[in-house]
Amino acid sequence: MKKISLFITLLIISSNLYARENPFVPTQSYNEEVARLNEINDSYPDEFEGQEKLYIQEIQDKMKSNPDSINKDTKSVKKKAKSDLTEDKIKNLITKAQEKTVKETKQLVEQLKEKEEIIYVKPRTDVAIEKQVLPFVKLEYTNQKLDLYSKYKVFKKFTLPNQNKIILDFYAKENFYTKREDLNSTNFTKVTVGNHQKDKFFRVVVELTSTPDNYEVTYTDGHVTIFRLEQM
Repeated sequence: MKKISLFITLLIISSNLYARENPFVPTQSYNEEVARLNEINDSYPDEFEGQEKLYIQEIQDKMKSNPDSINKDTKSVKKKAKSDLTEDKIKNLITKAQEKTVKETKQLVEQLKEKEEIIYVKPRTDVAIEKQVLPFVKLEYTNQKLDLYSKYKVFKKFTLPNQNKIILDFYAKENFYTKREDLNSTNFTKVTVGNHQKDKFFRVVVELTSTPDNYEVTYTDGHVTIFRLEQM
């Protein structure tokens, strides 16, 4: 009896060891898991299974009927990826736009300059220019003629050798500092009025662009006219 019990015990142990050594032999836990999965499949509702199949079939039909839309979507994704701008790219675009604007503005300015007409207005020789040199000495002159007015009387007129000047002396007892006036004229360049108070007169020197022989001088009391003669 003891031998039979020992034999049965050894048989059980050897069968367990064989199952552990051979992974392909089903164990109790494996059999339980298979039974649980079969139970789930049996209890899975048919309506959900049908909806899943319909959804898959619908997607497949759309892909077959309109393959271009899939390609377009793929292309749009690629385009979007390409269109992603970095900060540096944006700065470069702004810089290029500014440079283009500046260049176009410069071109427009140059075009306007080319179209602009410069009109030169020649000074009129018949319009007299007036200058009040002193309270008692006034000038009116053009390119051709100079008139000198004073409340004092002229008593001498002369010229100096090798000098383009006409000198006029007026009786007076005025006290003043020497005055000089540049003239904007082609024949008269400058007028200087000097004081000779001790000798009771003042002197006016008219500087010319040519020799005094080319000018005619007339005077009566406080009015002197110097006229440029026509060139021969």
